[in-house]
Amino acid sequence: MDEEDPFRSFRKMFSFPKKCDLPNVDRNLVKNCDEECIYLCGQSLGLKPKHLDQNVQKVLDNWAQKGVHSHFHGYLPAALSDLPGKKPMAKLVGAQEHEIAILNGLTVNLHLLLATFYRPDSQRFKLIIEDHAFPSDTGEYLLNEDDIINIIEEQGDQIKVALFPAVQYYTGQLVDVRRLTEAAQKKGIIVGVDLAHAAGNVPIYLDEWNVDFAAWCTYKHSSTFPMYQGWWGNNVRTKFLMKEDFDPAIGADMFKLSNPPPVLNAMLMSSLEIFEKTSIEELRKKQVLLTGYLEILIKHYFPSSDEVSRKNCERDRSLPTVTIITPSDPNKRGAQLSLIFSVPLSFIHEQFQKRGIVCDIRMPSVMRVAPTPLYNSFQDVHEFVTILFDIFQNREEFVDCSSDSETSWIDETYEIADGSQQQGQLLDEQNEQQRNLSQISSDLDSVDFIDTNSNTL
Repeated sequence: MDEEDPFRSFRKMFSFPKKCDLPNVDRNLVKNCDEECIYLCGQSLGLKPKHLDQNVQKVLDNWAQKGVHSHFHGYLPAALSDLPGKKPMAKLVGAQEHEIAILNGLTVNLHLLLATFYRPDSQRFKLIIEDHAFPSDTGEYLLNEDDIINIIEEQGDQIKVALFPAVQYYTGQLVDVRRLTEAAQKKGIIVGVDLAHAAGNVPIYLDEWNVDFAAWCTYKHSSTFPMYQGWWGNNVRTKFLMKEDFDPAIGADMFKLSNPPPVLNAMLMSSLEIFEKTSIEELRKKQVLLTGYLEILIKHYFPSSDEVSRKNCERDRSLPTVTIITPSDPNKRGAQLSLIFSVPLSFIHEQFQKRGIVCDIRMPSVMRVAPTPLYNSFQDVHEFVTILFDIFQNREEFVDCSSDSETSWIDETYEIADGSQQQGQLLDEQNEQQRNLSQISSDLDSVDFIDTNSNTL
């Protein structure tokens, strides 16, 4: 399959960490410590493009050679460094250039957008959002779109803004944004979309979906409609004339607050230049095959918590279970499968780390595995499943780890960072703070946020 992969040459454009450079690798468990790791963590942090260093150095050289003149001249001049990325970024999210702006990070941009669009009044004062967007709900794993639409129908006249995820970070579920947007806008609701786990992952068509605003964090940018005023949001042609009146930029550029960082924009351009060599639709074709291959292997070799699957499993039924909570329908997911094991999550994660496999976990029970079509191969997926099977064959180690706490990996991280007991004390203090925050949160139940899973206010 890799021989027929039209994107096999793209793999060479990225830097894969070597196993010997990763933390917690056990040299006794890997055949060649200097070989590339199996990197299946693109949903958390993508791999570095190899030519990124060159682009960043060009920005630094421009500064060194031109001094203050690098603000408007040379490679990615500081005052204008975000502009070259607007066209390819707009293409990536299915919008017009004037409809997007490259700025800030996701959290800041969501604050700006909600401060702009959420203007409650006596009639409309509710905000509909994903229940426990971070962390995920511990009950029902997938968002039920029918339930969301029912809430919109029942309470739509009181809802001011609806903020939907395009891809749910915990489960990898791909949401039908168009359907939810149409239902909400029929009720006069302003619709925003969080594209954090969708941009560069699945095809996005903001214009066709007719959403009112969107933000994403893959490259720490925002796509918005104009409303927020700030000096850098002034028209670029009159910005430095220092006029008394605000002369707004056209479109989403009005949201800009300060000088764009040229070094970060150089990093962004390094990624966008690779995306420009293909299309998100073509990448999607490989993504469906790659994620589907992972799903097939997992279901073939491992039982799930579903007894029907256990009976159909081709392998040893006494193996620990692997349950996929991501939708099985390729049209309902992106490049991610979220897995739940019947053995301690911390143990599985530790064993993968020892063998040079990179994926991440989200408490309380999920491991996210993301085969990225730009640089992952079918061989990567096959090796991941093979190694997981080998880990499961070791029965004795499961007994040893049965009492592991969910935070044992956090304790270990603190020990690595600083061998002193002070780190452990700091963790205790943070846990106490978290308990206090939980108590505060429970006291805020009267706030009108709509829970899209349990249908309660």
